[in-house]
Amino acid sequence: MRPTLSEKARKFKRSISPVRQIMNYADPNYIKSTGINPEHLISYAGGWVNHDAPSGLRNAYKEIIEDTSRFHKSGGYPPTLGDYMFKEAVIEFEKHIYGMNNLDINQIAIGLGSTQLAMDLLEVILDPGESILLLDPSYCNYPTQVMMGIVNAKIQRFPVLEENSWEYLAESKVDEFHEFILEKKPKIILMISPDNPTSKVLSDKFIKSTLHAAIEIGSFLVIDYAYKEIVFKDEYPEYYSWGPTDNLISLRSNSKWCRGLGRRLGWIEAPSFIIESIESIQNSTILCPDMLHQMAMTTYISEAIKNKTLLPYLMEVRGKYKLAAQQTLESIKSYLDFPALKPDGGLYTCIKVDMDGGKFVEDVLKQTGVLFVPGWGFGRTVKDAVRVSYGPLVNDLDKINLGFEKVSRYLNK
Repeated sequence: MRPTLSEKARKFKRSISPVRQIMNYADPNYIKSTGINPEHLISYAGGWVNHDAPSGLRNAYKEIIEDTSRFHKSGGYPPTLGDYMFKEAVIEFEKHIYGMNNLDINQIAIGLGSTQLAMDLLEVILDPGESILLLDPSYCNYPTQVMMGIVNAKIQRFPVLEENSWEYLAESKVDEFHEFILEKKPKIILMISPDNPTSKVLSDKFIKSTLHAAIEIGSFLVIDYAYKEIVFKDEYPEYYSWGPTDNLISLRSNSKWCRGLGRRLGWIEAPSFIIESIESIQNSTILCPDMLHQMAMTTYISEAIKNKTLLPYLMEVRGKYKLAAQQTLESIKSYLDFPALKPDGGLYTCIKVDMDGGKFVEDVLKQTGVLFVPGWGFGRTVKDAVRVSYGPLVNDLDKINLGFEKVSRYLNK
């Protein structure tokens, strides 16, 4: 008799994961099955950056590899919560870029990126039957992680996008959201800034009110800062400089700002009692984070702060994506009669297509060779919309324009 899988695995296999659907769309074999040459595909689907990693980081890896003793060290086990020297580099990074002055070693856990750390954090905080609160729309992987991680956990949603006017209304809903938290009493309030899929940056007023509500009911505000370094305004919000407190946790990653997407490395900034529990979980999940990546990032951050190249690099990166965002909005306006959200940072905008986003994506891909991401996985408010990513096309602004021109020709038929 053939053994069976767990009920959780069977349930997950039967469900349609938006992340899995996105990855399937990008599969060259799937693209070929639609009759399109993958080399001719124009994709706005990728949630990744495409600028060059800093040369100083490349050199840091080179120095480690060429030094026999250092390379030998990079193959050893670091502590479960990460290398002490890398934690020191994280503290210096946060202080140098954001003026964060209240972060210490005992409030940091290093992991294999924010996705893994978010899963472990759910295990540390949530009990079966407890709830997590997400904005609508919000990152499509969160519900999947909750479903996979915690039995019978409840997902609550609070809409911040008006579907008819296509306005992002978080700022005007501060008081309403505060009262919603007090009424629903979620154990975790989880959000991103800049957001995925809207690329909106939540205001200081919104975050302060949310944190006060979390403190009042004894819950956690968790902010995922995957795109923290890609903000288009000259000044960061005040809360970007906040260190962890009993009710405030930050998820951090180096994957976007220095293009370390495949070099899995991230960290969590949380009160020490959370970090102590994360250690117990990571012993069973990853055992320890990657030592080579920690050593290289430690060297790079230290040298880049010392030689004053870190800030100029981040400014250059920010400028590239700001230009790509501007080109995307201009192309949408020129070729499509669809409303689009103006990004405050990040890699995305959402356009309202006034039909099921999944069907729109399928039709447009097959007819034009242009790929979007359907909005349904991000929340109810974007079910008739698609997410547009300018991240992969940051070095090819003409292709951003060409894609929307192709879509326009097809729709105008």
